[in-house]
Amino acid sequence: MVWARTKLLIWDYIFEPVKDLRISYAGPKPETLYEKVKDLIKLVFNVPDAYVQEKTYNWERGKESEKFEIEWEVNKILDTFSYITIEVSLRGFSVGGEGKADVRIRPRLITEYPQDTVWQHSIFYELLRRFWHVHFYHRKRMEYLNLGKETIVSFEQSLKRYMDDLRAGREQTF
Repeated sequence: MVWARTKLLIWDYIFEPVKDLRISYAGPKPETLYEKVKDLIKLVFNVPDAYVQEKTYNWERGKESEKFEIEWEVNKILDTFSYITIEVSLRGFSVGGEGKADVRIRPRLITEYPQDTVWQHSIFYELLRRFWHVHFYHRKRMEYLNLGKETIVSFEQSLKRYMDDLRAGREQTF
């Protein structure tokens, strides 16, 4: 991530034109998805704890029911200019051990170019930056998009496998 006051941002959704992926679950123990999603985020995206932020945590417990809503933001830094931001949200409820849950995944590749100095505001800098971006960096960004697709698909498949195991009555660990 570039730390600048003013910057040029280029956003690409990982799965264009789809902006988010949704996975629904209905069955026993949907509340166990919280720990599983947390573990999968660290394992699949391979990011330290400092790059995973739990933005929202709301868990309501009743006598025999639970309602939960959690949102995470994960930043995977790729190089000086580009990083992948993944927003993961988990919502659901459980009554008597049975319930439903929805997981929403919003991945984006973001490239930032600083524009703080007089040189970075000049037309010559912009021409050079544009030339470099189109002829050299564009290939690297396409590699990052493919990396993002692979990791999101791996996360999605691992989560679906866990959900299938929950439905079948066999919880798995890593």
